[in-house]
Amino acid sequence: GIGRTSLSRIVGHSATIGVSVWEAAAGAEQIPGLGAAAVKSLNRFMASMSELAELAEQRVPIGDLLEAVLSRSGYLQALESEALGRAEKAIETQGRLENLDQLVEVAREFDAGAGEHEDTLDLFLQKIALVADADSRSDEDGLVTLMTLHNAKGLEYPIVMIAGCEDGVFPHARALDEGGLEEERRLFYVGITRAKRELYLTYARRRSVFGQATYGMRSRFLDEIPAELTDREEELTLSASAPRGVANGASGGHGPAGWAASRVPESSPAKAFRVGEDVTHAAFGEGVVTGLEPGGVIVVRFAKDGSERKLMAEYAPVSKR
Repeated sequence: GIGRTSLSRIVGHSATIGVSVWEAAAGAEQIPGLGAAAVKSLNRFMASMSELAELAEQRVPIGDLLEAVLSRSGYLQALESEALGRAEKAIETQGRLENLDQLVEVAREFDAGAGEHEDTLDLFLQKIALVADADSRSDEDGLVTLMTLHNAKGLEYPIVMIAGCEDGVFPHARALDEGGLEEERRLFYVGITRAKRELYLTYARRRSVFGQATYGMRSRFLDEIPAELTDREEELTLSASAPRGVANGASGGHGPAGWAASRVPESSPAKAFRVGEDVTHAAFGEGVVTGLEPGGVIVVRFAKDGSERKLMAEYAPVSKR
């Protein structure tokens, strides 16, 4: 609800009184020419940003912080509304949402691998900036080329690796739901025929998707390839005598029967924790709650390394034991 006109008035006012735009925006009622609706929108925006800034200062895990930013800013809701309003934008918007989910997953991996005093927002942003710089490098001999199957059309390579050959990943869950299987199969053929000399097709029995452990089934496309044309590992012996779900890692009946059913974790309200309660975290392991702070933040001491970390109960992959 803050348009160009309102923004120009905020910037102009900050220049007139010699303060930063942030400081000027904090006193919305004092800005000349700003209407009541704009003042209300600006105050709401500033309140949200202040809450998020406080969370960052509390050193909550970066993954939790990103989840909070995406949720409380309304960005996810805006993208979803855009997809509903314009059918042609649905695929593009879905890609953006998946990229944001992946960004949160990268942040959770950073949280899990960082030391107790190295899990700061500054260090995470520096790491992301370095990765972005690496993406801009020009092609050199000996480098691995990463690309989507769509971008691979017309190209050939001595060795090709197609990862993620799992139902729900490739073929994509959306294609399975919306009848786009033939297009996915055609893309699979495109990928296979990019290889001049060697072709590797891989899948995971179990993987972390957006912070949640999920069990998948081998892609149906792999089963369509005659066995005599491939070099396969011992798992084929198992898959010949067991259901696909069991043969591909969902042992003992644990985990869903299909990838699509478990792809997106259900959202849940903030959990109620008590000091002294035993909990477990997807990345940090077992711990005990040592403190409760405003804003839904819990303090947990983890047994594995003795570290004490602040977590956002609403977004962290943490549960009671």
